[in-house]
This record gives sequence, C-alpha cells and structure tokens, in this order.
Amino acid sequence: MSNSPFSFLASESSQNTEKPKLPPWKILIVDDEPEVHNVTKMALSRFSYENRELSFFHAYSKSEAIKYMLDEQDICVVLLDVIMETDNAGLECVHQIRQELKNCDVRIILRTGQPSTIPEHEVMLKYDINDYKNKVDLTKSKLYITMTSALRAYCDIKKQSKLASELQELNDNLEAKVAARTAELTQLNQSLMTANEKILEQQNSLLQSEKMASVGYLASGMAHEINNPLGAMKCNFSVLKDYIKGLSRHISVLNNESLNGDLIDISELLEDNEIDLNRIEQIVAALSVFNGISGEQAQLHNLTEIFTCFINNLSTPVVLDHDSKNDIELLCCREQLLKVFDILHTNAIESGALPHDISVKVCLREETVSISFKDQGVGIEPTKLSHIFDPFYSSKPVGQNVGLGLTIALMLIKNHHGELTATSELGKGSCFEICIPIETSS
Repeated sequence: MSNSPFSFLASESSQNTEKPKLPPWKILIVDDEPEVHNVTKMALSRFSYENRELSFFHAYSKSEAIKYMLDEQDICVVLLDVIMETDNAGLECVHQIRQELKNCDVRIILRTGQPSTIPEHEVMLKYDINDYKNKVDLTKSKLYITMTSALRAYCDIKKQSKLASELQELNDNLEAKVAARTAELTQLNQSLMTANEKILEQQNSLLQSEKMASVGYLASGMAHEINNPLGAMKCNFSVLKDYIKGLSRHISVLNNESLNGDLIDISELLEDNEIDLNRIEQIVAALSVFNGISGEQAQLHNLTEIFTCFINNLSTPVVLDHDSKNDIELLCCREQLLKVFDILHTNAIESGALPHDISVKVCLREETVSISFKDQGVGIEPTKLSHIFDPFYSSKPVGQNVGLGLTIALMLIKNHHGELTATSELGKGSCFEICIPIETSS
C-alpha cells in the first residue's frame, strides 16, 4: 500500500473508469530549466481533480509563456519560475498576463530556486499571484496540495463568472422585457386614447345627427302649419294697411291733431309687425331647407363648374386653390352645394374677414373630395366652437341672425353622406372643411 496521502485519488480514478472521459485541466509550466519541466510532469502524472487529468504545456521564457496564454484557451494554472532570461522575467510575465492580457482567472503559482533574492510578502502585495513556493520545498505531496487548491480556486472563479454572466444576461433580458412591455403598454395606451377620441367623435356625430333629426322632424310640421296662417296674416296685414291709408285721408280732412297722432303710432306699430312677420317668414323658409331644396335629386356634376357659378355670383371673388389637374365629377345635389358654399362664405364675411382674404381649397383624396373655406376673421372661442352647428345658435345680438345657417349647411352635407367640421383660433380666423365621398350616391 502506498504511503502517499493522495493515494485515494488513484483509487477514485479507477472506480470511475466507466464514466465519460472529461477534458484535462490545462497546466502551463514556465521555467528555463528542462529538468524542472520533467520533474514537475513526472510528479503530477497520476494527479486528477474531479475526474479530470492534467495536460501540460511547456514554455522556457517569458515570451513563450505569453504566446501560450494568447493561443491556448482555458489554461487553468501557471507554474511560473521567477528568474529566467532576466532576474524579473517571471514577475514581468505576471504583470503582462494580468494587466495586458486582462486574464484574472488563471491561477499563477510562482516558483523560485533563490527565495532570498525577492521577499515573499513584497511579491504577494505587489503582484496578483496566488501562491509563492520554493522549488526545493515542492515535494510530490505538497505539489498535489498546491495544484488541488489552485484548481479548486479556478473552478470557483469560473462558477462565479458564469453566475455573473447569467445574472447579467437575466438582467439584460429583464431590461429588454421591461422595455418591450413598456412599449406594448405605451402602444396600447395610445390605441385606447385613439379609440376614445373616435368614440367621442362618434358620440358627437350621433348627438349632432339626433339634433338634426329632431330639427328636421320639427321643421317638417312647422313649415306647413305656420306657412298657412302666416300667409293669411300677411294678406290681412296688407289689406289692413290699405284701410289705414284710406282712413288717414279722411281724418286728415277733419284736421284733428289727436287722431293724426294716433294714426302715426298705428303706422309705426304696423311697420314693426311687418318686420316681425318677415322674420317669421325667413325662419320658416330656412326650416323648409331641412326637407330638401325643391326635392332635388343627386346627379353627376362637374365640381369646377359649380365653383365657377358660385364665384361668378359674388361681388368680390374668393381665392380658389384647386390641387387636382383634372376636373372632378361628383355625384351631388348642385343647388344644395351652392347653398352650402353661400352659407360658408356669408359666415366668413360676418366673422369680420375681408372678401379677398377668404380662400377656398379643393383637394382630391382616394375616396373623398375635401373643400375648405378659410378666412382671416376674428375666430371662434373654443367654448363656443362645439355649439356653432346647433339650431338657432348665433353669436350675433337677438334679431340680427336666425342662427340656422351652419345648421342648414351641416344638414345638406349630411344629405351627401359627408362631414362638415370647423377649426378656429381667436384673432387668426376659422376654417370650415367639407368632406364628401366621391362615389356615394346621395
């Protein structure tokens, strides 16, 4: 039986012969004396750690050692002589491995045959080495212990490095996942905001349609019910004026100042009533538009011709910007569009815009035609912008405006399955945009 304290390694090795053979540990021996190489290799020939044997590489100078460190991957332990071609060749080799090659994993064991020349504590403090041994003290037993300790430390470093790498990878993946999830949530939030805006637009459109439907239903009965008594009242009013004129001639003969004063008051009252009757007639005429203009049916019309007719009827032409080189054939009600153009033009004038500051732009899109009326008037307050299409809404004093113009314009555009929208900025003007589908029948 062997007296070596590492004899158990041989027995363990023999018991594991059936296991797959693992790659050996790479050991670099750096020494300028070939005998040291042979003795070291012979002493460690039967050594194994964790069922792995040793594979030896031999360098006889610092330059050869550095070349091995560059060419060979995963060298675990370097048994390094201190004094070789120079007194400090070994220490310079340590410095180069750690600082220039940035190899902090390999375990470096310094060996010297002249320990008194360089104090051990100075070497351990100044250089990143893992052990410092005297060659004469490195018996086979101590060499086994030193190699086992070095390989165990090397394995621990590799495990820590692997864990750190895995942790970094997990951290990077986590950051990537967090970034991806944040991007998904941002996109989802944007989608929700867009959907919410569309819902609000649809709600506003539905509310506007309900308003228009209510006005249309009211107008359909009001125009008929009011027109008949209104016509009778205007006829009677005309007859009454004639009677008053005759009575005035007879009273003038009597030269009665009191009666003359009463006749003047009566004439003024009649004039006020005539103004009110005319206003009622205007409102009824405006409401009749909700039932369609003379039952007009949609036909194919040249949009340029419609604009030409509209501009020719203006005392001061507007600026027309047509971005399409070809004429646009539009299925529409010609008179209804002319009515809408007239309403938007009148609205721009009433906003304080000069006629030559009103511009009209026509844009042809894939499935719609866009017509924009832009002015440089006083603009509309944001709080009032959402009410401008409401029936009877007007910013003018009572009696100066019926407040149905934009409501009628919206209804007529709805009749073309289109949209009429408004944007405005105080002090800079407003823009009303009409969008009508090109191929949708009215």
